[in-house]
Amino acid sequence: MKKGLVCIGLLGAVTLNAQHNNEFYNDGALVHVQAGADIHVWGDVHMRGATGLLENYGLVRTQGNSYSDNLFQQRGTGTYRIENSNVNIAERQFVQGSYAVRGGQAVTGVNDGSFYNLELANSQGVVYLVGVGNVADVRNQVNFSAGGVQNRIITHDVAMTGPIVNPANGSSYSSVFGDMNPVGSLAAFQNNTVTLMGSMSGIDAGYIQGRLRRAIAAGGGQYGFVVGLEPAGAGAQRGVQYARFDVAANNYDVVTGYFQSGSSNAAATALECSGNTIDYFGGTDSGEWFFTENAGPGAGTYTVQVWPQDDNLIASAIWLVTKNNAFLGTPNDCGPSPYGLPRTGFTGMPGEFSVAAPTSLLPIELLDINATGIVDHIDVTWNVASEVNLSHYELERSEDGSSFNHLANIDATGGQNVFQSYTYHDMDVRFFQNYYYRVRSVDFDGAYDYSPVVVASLTKIEGGLDANSVVLYPNPSFTDFSLSIYSSENLNLDMEVHNSVGQLVSQRSFVAHVGNTALNVESNEWAPAVYYVTLRDAVSGQTVVKKFIKN
Repeated sequence: MKKGLVCIGLLGAVTLNAQHNNEFYNDGALVHVQAGADIHVWGDVHMRGATGLLENYGLVRTQGNSYSDNLFQQRGTGTYRIENSNVNIAERQFVQGSYAVRGGQAVTGVNDGSFYNLELANSQGVVYLVGVGNVADVRNQVNFSAGGVQNRIITHDVAMTGPIVNPANGSSYSSVFGDMNPVGSLAAFQNNTVTLMGSMSGIDAGYIQGRLRRAIAAGGGQYGFVVGLEPAGAGAQRGVQYARFDVAANNYDVVTGYFQSGSSNAAATALECSGNTIDYFGGTDSGEWFFTENAGPGAGTYTVQVWPQDDNLIASAIWLVTKNNAFLGTPNDCGPSPYGLPRTGFTGMPGEFSVAAPTSLLPIELLDINATGIVDHIDVTWNVASEVNLSHYELERSEDGSSFNHLANIDATGGQNVFQSYTYHDMDVRFFQNYYYRVRSVDFDGAYDYSPVVVASLTKIEGGLDANSVVLYPNPSFTDFSLSIYSSENLNLDMEVHNSVGQLVSQRSFVAHVGNTALNVESNEWAPAVYYVTLRDAVSGQTVVKKFIKN
């Protein structure tokens, strides 16, 4: 077909008869397919020339291969289906040339040979891309199962006949398939076989075998990369190796991803995941995902989430995603499983991502931890069934449940499969204040882990005036301070404040009622010094003295 105009309207199904030796050529013409038109090409399709344009608003079905040069352009919101249901059954089908957006997403629809909707219906379950670089793109959706057979796209050269040997790693695949729809989701990949529950093992269709690129919206979104290698076998790093790129506001434009089997992500052993020693790097067992920004260098913060497919990974309850063979991203952002494992806080491209873990968790088997208020103090007790290579415990305390301070070090007794019990008496406590405790177990290599947090308080004392029921706070203070008293009965109290040489600074009388009584003491004008606050019960004569420091 030479230069000119071919308009195909609502004529029902139109058949253009052509076998591989009798192809349909568009050599620079405008071919317009109206909405509702159903066009069958029983053979190969060739699209060429700077004036060659396919305006497809209907359905174009080809039973052969699809060829184009890097000048041909494509428009419209129709569908292009690759199938061999009538002729060429059980033959290989491929796309060759430049059915792609030739540039970033800004040139979509301008210098553009891409499909709007692409449907895959090859009877063998495979459609190949032949060439180097960006061979085929979609601007809306690709359907992996338009004819009842689950297809996958292989982005590598293939001969018409003879054995097919595909690369073992994504880096060696010569061509790229693209999703140039910048909406962040998996909606552009219809009938894919990605599962978000556990391993991807056995999921061997509905994906891109080789390289996939995706347009990224400036505002960000979640971009799934439905990539992998050959269909899986026992212990093989094959099949769908799904990864997701969750990006915030950015200027990455277009990102290409692929999967690499047997690629070590070994890094220097380091403490991560709340102090665990990370010394297992799963790249050799699980492979790695590679992302690169096409225009580069892009910028923006993103999360990477991976679903490795294999049965070679070690058993561990702690996992993290590494980038570029290093512990990058948000520190201690770890998970319990390598399947669906995310890590946040990454920036910049390119990046190679894999999983890592400790070969063993910290050498302590914690049975329980408890905190109990006892009259005038709080006991913190923890019991362990086994300690191996453990140096000591560090007890930490908080008054708000989030900001913890070091309280004490307790040496580990040591012993494998030997019950050990530890107790610490915390005497520096106030009544009616919640105290939160946790224990950090530290081994001789410096690795550490935290126990669960427990809480306790003092809520009951015997009747009368008691030193443990009286608290001054804040102490020391630059300004006024408060005096807090708890009592199980009403008390008539006299208060006197003296300086360090015995001079009377302040005095007053008041009633401390049943429960908790708080009294403000105006000390803003006092000189910086040490003062002594004396409380005397007018009935029993009991006296309590507390030291106060004015800064």
